Amino acid sequence: MDVVEIDRSPWRTVCLFLGSACFTAFSAWMIYAHPGTGRRVVTPGSFNELAAYVGVAFFGLGTVLLVPKLFQRGPVVSVGPRGIYDRRLSTDWIPWEAIRSVTPVQIQRQRMLILNVDPVAEAGLPWTKRARRMARLNRVFGRYGYWVGAADLRGGFPALAQAISAIQEPAAISTSATH
Repeated sequence: MDVVEIDRSPWRTVCLFLGSACFTAFSAWMIYAHPGTGRRVVTPGSFNELAAYVGVAFFGLGTVLLVPKLFQRGPVVSVGPRGIYDRRLSTDWIPWEAIRSVTPVQIQRQRMLILNVDPVAEAGLPWTKRARRMARLNRVFGRYGYWVGAADLRGGFPALAQAISAIQEPAAISTSATH
């Protein structure tokens, strides 16, 4: 069985970047706009003003973090007989022997996979620091595992799920799961 490599989709990444930039701009507009009457769109000191500032910070950070991804080339996720190599999560392959299950989840319209890894093997695996922090944070919210997102991948979730199901048993993953 060959290795399936999934690249980042330039169009999906551009859309994520533009969406994030638009939300940043809209949040800033809410803070600084003075429509017709000279009054601000949000009342100073209100919860809405706080939400607008949080929107500028959150979406602004997202916009900045997406810039390098616009120029990144090469595979992002590789799936093969050795395991899964998601360059966003690890610095090398995560072997199938260490992966207990691959579970599809859907949060609103966003579908992704959760890799449930054997806790004994987890410490020795080549996870990035960010991936380990996110796994600990997800555990607090009741979702143990490492999340493999597909929003910016060429072919999206169906391509990711198909690559894994081609290697794993057909019953190991379902592309129509919801949560």
